[in-house]
Amino acid sequence: MKVRGANTDARARLRPAGVLTPGGRAGRKHAGLRVLLVEDNEDHVILARRALESRGHGVTAVVGARAAMSALAGGEYDAVALDYQLPDSTGLDALETIRRRKRGLPVVMVTAWGSEQVAVEALKKGAKDYVVKGPGYERELVRALELSAEKASADASEQALRAELERRARTDCLTSLLNRGEMERVLKREIRRASRQHRVFSFVSIDVDDFKAINDTHGHSAGDSVLCRIGRILRQSTRASDFVARWGGDEFAVLLAGAGLSAARAFADRVSRLVSRVSPASPRECPAAVKLSAGVACATRPVSRATDVLKWADRALYAAKVGGGNQARFCVLGEGERASVASCGPPALVAHEGENRDAER
Repeated sequence: MKVRGANTDARARLRPAGVLTPGGRAGRKHAGLRVLLVEDNEDHVILARRALESRGHGVTAVVGARAAMSALAGGEYDAVALDYQLPDSTGLDALETIRRRKRGLPVVMVTAWGSEQVAVEALKKGAKDYVVKGPGYERELVRALELSAEKASADASEQALRAELERRARTDCLTSLLNRGEMERVLKREIRRASRQHRVFSFVSIDVDDFKAINDTHGHSAGDSVLCRIGRILRQSTRASDFVARWGGDEFAVLLAGAGLSAARAFADRVSRLVSRVSPASPRECPAAVKLSAGVACATRPVSRATDVLKWADRALYAAKVGGGNQARFCVLGEGERASVASCGPPALVAHEGENRDAER
C-alpha cells in the first residue's frame, strides 16, 4: 500500500537492518508502551509509527528477523508487531525464535490480505493476536498491541502472585528458611534418590539450648533475632545441594545430601563455633553465648521411611540434651550391620533401622 504525500523525514525513520531507534518508556495501562516494530515496508512503518506515537507509545523500527533479535537482545519491550513477510525469514520462524528468547513477550502478527491461514498458524505458535493489512489497519494494530500488552502484564502479575503464595507455603515467615512440611517432602525425595544412586546423607535436628530463658530475660524480639541469626549461619554453612529448615519454635533441621558421618561431624563442629559468637544482646547485657544441641542421623545404607530418619535424629537430639546440651550426638542408620561411629562430645548413638533401642558405644 503506497502512502501519498509522505515526507522524506518520516520515511527516514525506518532504519537499516540492525540500526535501532530509541524506545519509549514503560508506562501506564495503555500509554507508554515500548513497541518493537518488525517490518519490511517503509510506508507501513510510517503508518504504524504515527498511530502508535499518537497514543504515547515509543517505537523502535527494524527491518528483518536478525535485526529484531539484535533489538530484543539490547533492549526491553512491552510488545512486538511482527510482519509475516520479512527479507531474511518468515514471520512464523521469527515468532518461534522470539518465543524461545523472550518468554511472555506478547507478539501481534501482521499479515497481508488473504493470509488468514497464516494468522491462524501464528496463534497456534503463540502469537497473542493478528492484524490483516488493509485500509486503516494501523488503528487495529494499536488496539491489538495495547490489549496484548495489558493481558501479558496481568498474566505476569498473576504468575508473580502465585509464585509468592507458593513460596510462602514452603518457607518459614520469620527466618525465610524452609518450613517443616517442605523439609519433610525434601527428606522423602532424598531418601528415594539416595536409594537409587546408592549414596549417603545425614539429617540434623538442632535445638537452641535454654531458649526460653532468652525470651524471658531479653524479650521475644531478641529471641526472634537469635533465631534469624542462627538461620543465616546454617545457610552459610551448607552447600547449594543441602537444605535448611526451621522445624518449629527454637528447632532447626538440616539435610546434608551426600554427607556421611565425618562430614556431618565437621558440619556440627563448624556451626557450633559460629553460633557460639551469637548472643541475645550486647556483651554487657548478656555475656553468655548462644549454645546448640544437635542430633544427627546418618543414613549410610538405604532407608525406606522418613519416619525412621526423624525418629533417630530426635533420639540423638534428646540424648544430647540429657547429656547437658551444647553438644552433638550421632546415630548411623543401616540394615542389619553395626557401624562404628565417632562422636562430638559424649558417646554417639549407634542405631539400626527398625530397631527400638539405643546402643551406647
